[in-house]
Amino acid sequence: MIRKHFLLGLFTVITLHSCKKEYTNDSIGQTSDSTPTVSIESAEPEVAAKLMLQTFSMPAEVQGCSCYFAKNKEDYESEQYVYVDDYGNNAYIKLDGKIIKTPMEEGDFDPSNFSKELEDSDYRISMSGKKTSEQDETMMFQGQLTVFIKKENRTVSTPVYGECGC
Repeated sequence: MIRKHFLLGLFTVITLHSCKKEYTNDSIGQTSDSTPTVSIESAEPEVAAKLMLQTFSMPAEVQGCSCYFAKNKEDYESEQYVYVDDYGNNAYIKLDGKIIKTPMEEGDFDPSNFSKELEDSDYRISMSGKKTSEQDETMMFQGQLTVFIKKENRTVSTPVYGECGC
């Protein structure tokens, strides 16, 4: 009787072990039966995107005189911005999929040497660069936008291209 239970147990162990999927190092991203698996590599672009300033369209609250900057001329022309402000009340950026609205005061922007410094309890936003052209009431700029995220002790930065005007 003991021998019968032993053989039955042994048969069960062998059967269960033969049904188990095995992973090998030489087939990264696949199981032994060629079923694809999720890998860290496929998730990295999403993680990287969250660590950068993200683009967004002009916020509905911003009307009239404003500054708006994109990462490059192509994004600027397609109206995908990384920074927008309304000349004195609020500035907008997008991080981790969220639009962040930072209060600002008139005078936070010096167009003569193109510098901005904004700070609240969560972020410190700074922008610097140079004026590239001026037409009527519009000035074009090129520079660098840097955001310090205080809670994470992390800095994100991007080149910017855009304008301020009415």
